[in-house]
Amino acid sequence: TSTLMDDFNSSIDIDKRLIEEDISVTSAHVKALTKLKVISKKEALTIQKGLISILNDNKKGKLKFSKKNEDIHMNVEFFLYEKIGEVAKKIHTGRSRNDQVATDTRLWTIKASKVLKNEIKKLMKSILNQALTNEKTIIPGFTHLQVAQPVSLAHHLIAYLEMFKRDIDYFDFCIEKTDENVLGSAALAGSNYNLDLNMINKNLNFTKSKNNSMDGVSDRDFCMYFLHASSLTAIHLSKLSSELIIWSSNFMKLFNINSEYSTGSSIMPQKRNPDSLELIRSKTNSIRTKSLEFSNIISNLPLTYFKDFQEDKRIIFDCYDELLSCVQVMKNVIMKSKFEKSIGKEICNNYFATATDLADYLVIEKKIAFRESYKIIADIVNYAQKNNKNLSEMKIKEYQKFQKVIDKNIYKYVDIDNSLSRKKTSMSTNPKEISRMIKKYIKYLKV
Repeated sequence: TSTLMDDFNSSIDIDKRLIEEDISVTSAHVKALTKLKVISKKEALTIQKGLISILNDNKKGKLKFSKKNEDIHMNVEFFLYEKIGEVAKKIHTGRSRNDQVATDTRLWTIKASKVLKNEIKKLMKSILNQALTNEKTIIPGFTHLQVAQPVSLAHHLIAYLEMFKRDIDYFDFCIEKTDENVLGSAALAGSNYNLDLNMINKNLNFTKSKNNSMDGVSDRDFCMYFLHASSLTAIHLSKLSSELIIWSSNFMKLFNINSEYSTGSSIMPQKRNPDSLELIRSKTNSIRTKSLEFSNIISNLPLTYFKDFQEDKRIIFDCYDELLSCVQVMKNVIMKSKFEKSIGKEICNNYFATATDLADYLVIEKKIAFRESYKIIADIVNYAQKNNKNLSEMKIKEYQKFQKVIDKNIYKYVDIDNSLSRKKTSMSTNPKEISRMIKKYIKYLKV
């Protein structure tokens, strides 16, 4: 092949990060060949020592990967030949790069999923700590970015704990569906050698082997599961980023981002910008495109292996790297920044956040139909807005202009704190339910 083709065809710049997985797979395969006496015990010992030596060289940065050897598999085989000589030529007996790379990639995906699960849990712990600190902090809940009803900040944060817990569950699903060993599939039809697959599975920590060799070398669904799980986590990070960016604005002042994770303006000395959160929002949008990019590569491919699959690792590696950094940065932003404890209740008062409670007052205490009470309270709110008053500032006589049966009990429904404790359902912002959920997550995260 031409030099241009060598460069174009080579994947070593990408898949060299599979070196640990590739050596593990080769080591397990050699043990199976040794059991079949294709490789002698003495040769196997030499090979295993050579593989360990390659790993050590890699950790020390001594390996020089070559594009002439194309990929991680051929590079490892070349390194081994340099160390132990002719016996290295035996390691590829009974296998193909097709089942080798599929197994390598599965091992890496399982490892990456476990790392991301652990980092998401760390993020959840930082959110939980803020929920504990702000269990009694009241903020406005929003719909359409308009003030809606009062909620506890802890309740708001627990919503994100629920989201990230689902992400962990999805990565668990990804791990479960990736847990199938492909070795023994060889190129596509299966190996001509009666490899002890149970022994290989045990060595590589797989619980089972693939049922079909053709599916084995062509299946990349597990990569899609990984990208889908990553996409959902990215969506939740983006949602949280957008919210905190809005909350940190001069107009809301609900969130004070730590100076370590904000930057100054090049011209305006008074400004601090939430750049960390804006970058997370941008990068997570990029992460979400990875699953579409990947599906475009693997769709319409007949069975079994094609060079198209070479691109799969670039996509999942990039996705992992970006998502890992976003999760870690968000964890530190949440952990080191502060939520404003006092301003939320003021916003609730100024923007009539207990108006629904007042409508319920007329339903519960005065037996007025909700649609009628809704209209009465809407008229009261319009009156208050025109007179620059909040609901707690209105006199009882002013209320009675709109409905004579209104009495002083209405002020219990105007009260912001009472609004939270009045909620009855288990998923609500009632302080008792918030406390229950916090205890649930303390147990789940083993804090």
